[in-house]
Amino acid sequence: MIRKMKEEDIFLITEAETELLGSTLGYEMIHNEIKHHDFAHYFVIEEDGIKGYVGLWINDDIGQIVNFLILKPYQNQGYGKQLMTFIMDYFKQFNVNVISLEVRESNESAIHLYESFGFVKSYRRVKYYENKEDAHVMIWRGEDENIGSRE
Repeated sequence: MIRKMKEEDIFLITEAETELLGSTLGYEMIHNEIKHHDFAHYFVIEEDGIKGYVGLWINDDIGQIVNFLILKPYQNQGYGKQLMTFIMDYFKQFNVNVISLEVRESNESAIHLYESFGFVKSYRRVKYYENKEDAHVMIWRGEDENIGSRE
């Protein structure tokens, strides 16, 4: 099940971010996003506990995937694909025509997942992350009528 993130989910999410990514958006930022910003949309994927989450921004017809995380024990089990399918269908409801995201250059499985949904590498942000790792900026453009799941 995918549902809107609740305040009580934030602590688990920030712990998972720190463990997997070495940093976190932080409790305060996520709290402010889910409580005070109409452009921010945060969801968790849950099946006998939270398996991952996503944070999205929607501004007019432009979307951004702010953060996307599947907890380490649940990676490579289809949760990422399920969450991406939901995200793309969600963006479609808002007539989003362009979606961007940043992904760590070393995160080949995430890059492959995003490419399978039609994202392409646009450019590189040098030393973007706290550990000085580069990020690929990936873009999806809505020329394709079906922005939902892809095989």
